[in-house]
Amino acid sequence: MYLPPIFFTLLLLINSILCYNPLNRYLHNSIIIDNRLLILGGFTNTTGSYELFYLNLLKPFDNNNLTWTLIPEGNLTVYVYRSTSILSTDNSTIYLIGGVKMNQNGYYDFSNPFYTYNYPTSKWDTPKIIGNGVPIRQSIEGVIDNFGIIYLFGGYNVTNFTDFTGELYNDIYSFNTVSMAWTTLSTSGDIPKPCSGYSANILPNGYIVYIGGVEPNALNINFTLVKINNIKLFNTKSYKWSQMNAIGDIVDSRTSHNSILTPDGHIIIFGGRTQEYTSVSPILALLDTNTYPYEWSIPGGASFNSPPSIYGSTANLYYNYMIITFGRNINTLEYNSKVYLYDIKSNTWVTSFVPTNTLTTNNSTNINDSSTNTTNSSKSLAIGLGFTIAAIIIIISCIAIFIIYRRKKREEMMKKKEAIANEEETGERDIETGERDIETEESDIETQTNEGSESGAPPNPPNPPPNPSDNRLFRILIFI
Repeated sequence: MYLPPIFFTLLLLINSILCYNPLNRYLHNSIIIDNRLLILGGFTNTTGSYELFYLNLLKPFDNNNLTWTLIPEGNLTVYVYRSTSILSTDNSTIYLIGGVKMNQNGYYDFSNPFYTYNYPTSKWDTPKIIGNGVPIRQSIEGVIDNFGIIYLFGGYNVTNFTDFTGELYNDIYSFNTVSMAWTTLSTSGDIPKPCSGYSANILPNGYIVYIGGVEPNALNINFTLVKINNIKLFNTKSYKWSQMNAIGDIVDSRTSHNSILTPDGHIIIFGGRTQEYTSVSPILALLDTNTYPYEWSIPGGASFNSPPSIYGSTANLYYNYMIITFGRNINTLEYNSKVYLYDIKSNTWVTSFVPTNTLTTNNSTNINDSSTNTTNSSKSLAIGLGFTIAAIIIIISCIAIFIIYRRKKREEMMKKKEAIANEEETGERDIETGERDIETEESDIETQTNEGSESGAPPNPPNPPPNPSDNRLFRILIFI
């Protein structure tokens, strides 16, 4: 059956949206909102990535069978990596802060270090900020408390884009998502050295825990890894710094790693690299914040079926799963495209994700700071249904147009066949009429002959051959 070319074009367009195949990347951001794992930015080493896409966490998937979906109206206004993204407490807005930014012409552009993404409307914006200007920083990680205050510490600022050298910082800022006020905090206590490439988690008691990263060395002329046992703590209530020496199992120091906070007070770190860009051991470790001092441990099953050594990935907690996305393989230097799953209950790596009934109930504790609410879920679902319904309408319209087109063609062919049949029937009727005329003339001649015989007259001579001048009879004989 013939299908119009526009039909295939529309199918390709719909498939590109519903079955998006993203570029491999690392140094990106990820946020869980409305049961979706959203991916923002990242470094792809091929071309700038401006797309915003997600993985539906209400559908099963495994490492080798991922169905990403593109958000058509969610394209980033800049190409960004080494930034941080934080979700608002009402799950409606994503705050994208800092990072290395390039415009769509391929030039570095730090004119707007702060962007917001409105999830219900799928729109990016550069908001008006009250207070101090937002500094240009990379390799930072922000956290948000229950009052909607975002905290950002230190970071790195590239000043030379030829060799990517720059400066480290140890200042700390707050941003009020309600008043849109940016503030440089005045702190006290054991203020840490400048640092970047760390991981950050905020505890229920208001303490922010900073783990790992890089800091200036003793001579202050180069960078070195922060000792993994040297835990930086910031009290968001008193603005006071303190530091703690963790105990427990031996864990390699690292940077460019990920971490999540579990509901039972454990911080799980994953991946990362050394200063020399070599792998770290173990690839996964737990820090118990319920003890004093904090204590490191290595789960027994964490090495079985574990991912390769990667850094620059992201980690998000979704109920019982720590979800690791993308990253760069230290050994092969390849950019990763997979998603890895760590079950925090059984402390094992799994290859398949199967949603259960518990995933449909709202549990903000298990979803961590990336939890969702019912209102935004409905709005996002409406957006998704809108695209799906539009796609279905387009397909049905194309099929209807195709059916009407075929029906008209079929009717035209039937009319042609009927016309030919009518012509043949007319010709047959003309032949039958000619034959009847001939039979009538022969009957008349026979009658005349019989009358002549009875009266004694000589019989008439036989009829001569048909005369071409007898046009009617000649036409009939030729047609026959």
